[in-house]
Amino acid sequence: MYILLRRKINNNFFLFPIALSLVTGFAAYEPLLVYSQLVINFYYGGKLVGSTTTSRPEGCRISLGEAPYCLDSLEHVQFPSAELIPNERQRQITRKLFGHLERGVLLHCNKQGIFIKRLSQGRVFWSGNTMACKEKPNKLDRDEVVKIFDTNYFLRELHQYYNNQGRFPNSKVILCFGEEFPDAVPLRCKLILVEIEQLSIRQLVEEARKNETGPMGHPAGEEVHYDPMYRNFQDSCGPHQRPIFRENQQITV
Repeated sequence: MYILLRRKINNNFFLFPIALSLVTGFAAYEPLLVYSQLVINFYYGGKLVGSTTTSRPEGCRISLGEAPYCLDSLEHVQFPSAELIPNERQRQITRKLFGHLERGVLLHCNKQGIFIKRLSQGRVFWSGNTMACKEKPNKLDRDEVVKIFDTNYFLRELHQYYNNQGRFPNSKVILCFGEEFPDAVPLRCKLILVEIEQLSIRQLVEEARKNETGPMGHPAGEEVHYDPMYRNFQDSCGPHQRPIFRENQQITV
C-alpha cells in the first residue's frame, strides 16, 4: 500500500509514491524478513572487493572464518581475502589487521533499525544516523550492543526531504576496522571499510531516486542535496576507484 507525498519543485507540486507501511511505522502484516535483510559491501583501500545480501532474520556475524563461538542461527559473512589487494605492502598491513578481527562483529536489524555488537580485539569505528557527533571518531566498545541506524528516524528525514525541509538522508552505515573514523583521512585511504544498508530501505531509496530523475523529478541542472557523509563515500569509494595506500598507515588495536 502506498501514499502520495507532495513536493514542490520550481513552484509546481508533484506527487511521489512512498510505501505506507514504511512511513507510518511498519505494518504488522509485512514479512519480518523484509526488515532483517542487510546489503553488505566490503571496500579495501576504497575499492569494492565484495558484496552480499543476508537472509537470516536472526542476524549475521562478519568475521574471518568459522569459529566454535559462532551461533548456529546467525548467518556467517566472511571478509574477502586480502589476496584481492594488488599493493603488496597494503596487503601485508591488512593481513596484520585481520589478526585482530578474528571474532568480528554481530549484526542484527529489524523494524527499529540496525544493531551491532563488537566481539573482535581490534577496534571498530562507525558512522550512522544515530551517532551523537559527526565531527570526531566513533568507536564501538567491545561486547556492547549499539544501535547504529534508526529506521524511523531515516523515514522522518525522508518525509521532510519530500516536503522541502531538509537534505536527502543517508541510508547507510559505515564500519571502519582498525583505523579511526570519521576523521580527516580520505575514505579511499582506509584499509577496511564495510558499508551496511537495510535491503528494504535501499529499495525505498532506489524508488525515490527514480522519482527524482523521472519526468516529474528534478529538472535538468537541479541538484539533489544528499547527506554529506553519503556524498563523501560515493565520491571516494567504488568499484572503479584506484586504491590508495599510505606507507605510514597506522592501525589501532
